Amino acid sequence: MRAFLLDGYGAIADHVKLADVVDPIPRFNEVAIEIHAASLNPIDFKIVRGDLKRVSKYQLPRTFGFDASGVVLSAGSQTTKFKPGDVVYARASRESIGTFAERIALPEQFVALKPARVSHAEAASLPLVGLTTLQGFGKVGARAGQRILIHAGAGGIGTFAVQYAKHIGLHVTSTTSSKNADFVKSLGADRVIAYDRENYLEQGGDYDIVYDTLGGAFTIDAFKVVKRGGAVISLSGPPDRDFARRMGAGLVVRVAVWLMSRKVYAASEAAGASYCWFFTEPDGEQLREIAGLVDSGAIKPVIDREFAFEQLPEALAYLEKGRARGKVVLKVK
Repeated sequence: MRAFLLDGYGAIADHVKLADVVDPIPRFNEVAIEIHAASLNPIDFKIVRGDLKRVSKYQLPRTFGFDASGVVLSAGSQTTKFKPGDVVYARASRESIGTFAERIALPEQFVALKPARVSHAEAASLPLVGLTTLQGFGKVGARAGQRILIHAGAGGIGTFAVQYAKHIGLHVTSTTSSKNADFVKSLGADRVIAYDRENYLEQGGDYDIVYDTLGGAFTIDAFKVVKRGGAVISLSGPPDRDFARRMGAGLVVRVAVWLMSRKVYAASEAAGASYCWFFTEPDGEQLREIAGLVDSGAIKPVIDREFAFEQLPEALAYLEKGRARGKVVLKVK
């Protein structure tokens, strides 16, 4: 089969190569999936650049990519949930990444039946952004009536998060560009702050939750608008202090993580708010929940652009520019 390999860290054009590799053979608890579509996420180009080497270093060359939709080809001897011909979608784990390929084998607990009312491309756009949102909201106990600020509401994760937050009853404020303001409102945002016309830090605060999808200064600034007792969920900020312990890291990494996060924790303590940072985990049960939301019409996948399979390097470069409205998808079959 054909798959894209990452053969080193650095520039996308230099290290992402299409190659012929051996077909995956499912183990006893796995299903082999013929991939029809895969979606891209910022973590993909961060992996290529080597941004995550401290926390997730891979043996290269290797396949990569997290999200996929396709058809089950075969199943391991102890699988019980799927059979050949089932139409599914999935999110790979950090250890099993490899969806930028024609086929992949994944544990069946990472997989769910594809939402029936959408295409493979639309289904492939959902797993990582959907699971990240469900798991993040769950960690901070998000509930109806709370006020949330979601940064970059027109982005890949923002388009899902705005819809999901509104669905569960939160009052949603989102930042975006003025050209995307009406679009984000159409997703369900109660209030939109156009960052090219307004400074959100000057528009009031007191949010129960800030969903930080941008990192950098936005992570620190989140504590200026979150209420005491509230929470900042960060997808792009520094790891939390418990990360190194959870990963079983050595002293050097533990010290590095402490240094990376010290400013965030100072801001967190001053604001009297918690800081939530985590790696999203694959979860077939939550994917089934997301599929139900899609099939009921509560969530609509948003795709900015589709690329042919052979165009993965171009697709990664496009996503890296940070201007996509919704998800960028790779058409594999």
